[in-house]
Amino acid sequence: MFQVPELTPEEAKKLLEEEKENVLLLDVRTPPEHIQIRIPNSILIPLDELRFAYSSLPKDKKIIVYCRSGERSAFATYLLRHLGYEAYNLAGGILMWNYEKESGIPS
Repeated sequence: MFQVPELTPEEAKKLLEEEKENVLLLDVRTPPEHIQIRIPNSILIPLDELRFAYSSLPKDKKIIVYCRSGERSAFATYLLRHLGYEAYNLAGGILMWNYEKESGIPS
């Protein structure tokens, strides 16, 4: 298995608070998962679409990638790093995110 840089939920929360203008939250789950529950202000690019849509992501921001448990996001983080992005996997995914969450259709 490959190794990718990870952030604990606590580290990710701190980074989002301290550098919010320079950090992007990327959800790589499916649209139904994203609608059901998500971290506020995250953008959705499902893992299956990431190889086609990655160029829409800003290269000048740190990207925190998450999924349900951290496996899909680890792969996405690996891919993004290979493509020159500063990406970090959210350890444990949204299951370990003990901070604010949104549910329902985003406005």
